[in-house]
Amino acid sequence: MGYLALYRKYRPSTFDDLVGQNSVSSIIKNEILLNKLSHAYLFSGPRGTGKTSTAKIIAKMINCEHLSKDGNPCGKCNNCLNFNNSSDIVEIDAASNNGVDEIRDLRDKVNLVPSMGKYKVYIIDEVHMLTTQAFNALLKTLEEPPEHAIFILATTEFYKIPATVISRCQKFQFLKFSDSDIVERLSKISKLENISIDDDILFEIARLSDGGLRDAINMLDQLSSFTNNISIDDLYRLNGVVSYKEISDLLKFVYNNDIINMINFINNLDNEGKNLDRFINDILFFLKDFLLFKSDSSLFIGVKEKKDVMLELNDLYSTELIYDIIFSLNDLGNRMKNSSFSTILIITYFVKLANEFKNNKNDNVEIEDNNMVSSDALKEENGDYLNNVDIVKNNYDVNIRRIRINNSFATASKVYKENFIKKWKNIKELVDVSEFNSIIGFIDDIEVLVVGKLNVMFMAKYDSLIDRINSYIVDFENLFKNVYDISYKMVVISKDEWDYEKSNYVDKIRSGYVYKYIEEDNNLEYNIKSKDNDVEKIISLIGEDSIVYD
Repeated sequence: MGYLALYRKYRPSTFDDLVGQNSVSSIIKNEILLNKLSHAYLFSGPRGTGKTSTAKIIAKMINCEHLSKDGNPCGKCNNCLNFNNSSDIVEIDAASNNGVDEIRDLRDKVNLVPSMGKYKVYIIDEVHMLTTQAFNALLKTLEEPPEHAIFILATTEFYKIPATVISRCQKFQFLKFSDSDIVERLSKISKLENISIDDDILFEIARLSDGGLRDAINMLDQLSSFTNNISIDDLYRLNGVVSYKEISDLLKFVYNNDIINMINFINNLDNEGKNLDRFINDILFFLKDFLLFKSDSSLFIGVKEKKDVMLELNDLYSTELIYDIIFSLNDLGNRMKNSSFSTILIITYFVKLANEFKNNKNDNVEIEDNNMVSSDALKEENGDYLNNVDIVKNNYDVNIRRIRINNSFATASKVYKENFIKKWKNIKELVDVSEFNSIIGFIDDIEVLVVGKLNVMFMAKYDSLIDRINSYIVDFENLFKNVYDISYKMVVISKDEWDYEKSNYVDKIRSGYVYKYIEEDNNLEYNIKSKDNDVEKIISLIGEDSIVYD
C-alpha cells in the first residue's frame, strides 16, 4: 500500500478516539446504546471538526455485530473488518453530485436492504450544495424512510439548508477545536510517527489551523516531509504566512515613522506573491495575542520568541491604541475585498498610521476649571485611555474618535438621551429631506447609544457603514444643528467597540474615575465634567445588564 496521509491514517474509529465534540459524541453514543437511533442527523460546523468522522463512527457502531457495552465497535466482526469497502455505507459528495437526478437515483435505491449489516447508512457531505429540486427530492425520503436507512447530512453552511429538511433531522453543532486539543492530538501523532517538533511550533500550527484539526494534521504532515528539523520559519514559509517577527518589525517602522522601510516591507510582500488578505489577518491575530499579553503575560500561551517581540513592543503601543488599530484594520480588510489595488490601500493605511504617531508627540490641552492641562498630566489622569492623543482640527481620525467617545461619557445623562431620541424617532419628518438627501438613508442604520451636552455616540448596524458615515460627519452635524439647535459632535462605533467601551466605562465609574471634557480645537469654551460615579449613573446611561455585581 502506498503512503497514507496522516489525517486519514489517524482518523478516529471510535468515539473514544474523537477529539473534542464531547457533548455530540456522548449524546449519539447513548442513543445507539439505548436503541433510540434517529433516522436522520444533520451535522453542521467549520471544516475539519469531525463531522464526517462522526458519521463513519456511527455507521460502524450500528452495524457492529458485537458492540461493547461502552459503545466501541469490536473491530473483529465481518462488518468491522470490511467497513471501508462496505456497500452498506454510501458516501455522497453533494458538491459534485448536487443535481436532482443523483438524489432521485438515491431515492430509488434506498429501499434496497443492506447486504451485510443491519442498516444502510447514507452520508451526504456538503449537503448545502444540493439544488432546490434535489432538496425536494430528498425531502420525500426523509419524511418516510425505510427502517433500515439512516441519513447523515453534513454541512459547513447550515443557514443554506431548507427549514423543511432541518425539521426532519436531529441537529448537532460541531465547534472549532481548542488550540490545546489540537496540540494534544498533534503531539500524540508526532510521537507515533517519530516526528521531532517543539510544542511551540505545534501551538502555532494550532493557531494557523483556526480550529480545524484536519488542517492542523495536514500541516504537520507537510512539515515532516519538508525537513527533519522543523523550525517555526519552515511553518510560516510553507503556509505563506508573515512571521510574528516581521509583523513586529512593521509595527516598529510605524512607531518610528520609518516610511521607506515600511513601504519596502509591504512591496516585498506583494512581490513575493503573499496573500494580502491573509497578511491583514495575520496582523489581527498578532494584535489579539498582544492584547492578551498586555493584560496578563502569564496567561499567554504560545511561542516564547513571540513573547519576546511583544515585550519589545509593550511600551510603544497602549492597549487603547491596539484596539483602535484592530478596528481600523478590520475596516481596511473589508475595503480590500472590493478593490483591485490592495497594496496601495495597505501602504496608505500604514503611512497614515505612522504620520499619526509622529503627530501624537505634540502637546494637548483639556478643559477643567478653565485651566490648561498638559499632555503629561492628561496621561497621568487617564492612563492608557487617552495615551498618545493628538488633536488636529477638522481631521476626523482615530484620536478625534477617542476624544468624542470620552466626551460623550463625560457629560452624558439619561435626560439628554431621552430629549435627543424624542426628535430622533421622527427626524425625517422634521427636516427638508432634499437638503439632507446624502445622509437620510443612513439614519435607520445607526442607533443612539450615549448623549452628552455636546456629543452623541452612535452604533452602526454594519461595520462596513462606519467609514461611509464618517465621510458625512459634517452633514450629520448640520442636521443636528437644524433640528436641535445644538452643535453636537458625532462619533459612530461598531458593536464590538461598544461592548468594549461599555465595559471600560463601567470599570472606571465604579472605581471612582471622573470623566473630563476635552475640547477638540483647544478653544477652552466649556468647563464641564462628570461628577457621578455610582451604579445608578451606569444603569441610567447604558442599562442594568452592563453591571456585574460583586
